[in-house]
Amino acid sequence: MDLPAFIQHYGLWAVAAGSFIEGETVVLLAGAAAHMGLLDLRWVIAIAALGAFAGDNLFFLLGRHFGPRLMQRYPSFATAVPRIEKLLARWSWGAVVALRFTYGLRMAGPAIIGTTRMPAWEFAAANALGAALWAALTAGLGFAAGRAVEPMLARIVDAEKVLLVLVVLLAALGLGVRYWRKRRVAARSAIVATPPST
Repeated sequence: MDLPAFIQHYGLWAVAAGSFIEGETVVLLAGAAAHMGLLDLRWVIAIAALGAFAGDNLFFLLGRHFGPRLMQRYPSFATAVPRIEKLLARWSWGAVVALRFTYGLRMAGPAIIGTTRMPAWEFAAANALGAALWAALTAGLGFAAGRAVEPMLARIVDAEKVLLVLVVLLAALGLGVRYWRKRRVAARSAIVATPPST
């Protein structure tokens, strides 16, 4: 199966999986693929919005039911609590929408909000708005980027291979950043957990 056929068959599944977590890269690439005629932009936006909505609601429910354990297991969540509580106190729905666009807090944010008194229905409504705006903006940026790079790709004899290399490099970069962050959090936790020597 060549790359365009692969994207047409599996691209929307990748959008669903990527948008469930912090998946700008996947949605941006899907928007660019939509400009190239490989995916339908309307479906990219709809599925990205649904994936983001489902992911955030899951993290909210995890926070509602397992908040204290999550804070112990992930110290970085606990450090974000004051910031998010301050945002909620000031902006309420606006804070939920803003967190969707805040890198590094999109999984922690809903989980922390789940530990507050915000009703689940109110979070779901605000989250639906944020997910829809995020999906449309991110996929739209990808679509615009596809328009910008299309003339350059048209001059490349084997554009499919170049696109595949770019996708692999972006995926590898994303995995590397995640691995580095996990190592850094683990190192900080180990330092905090180590008792001072006497």
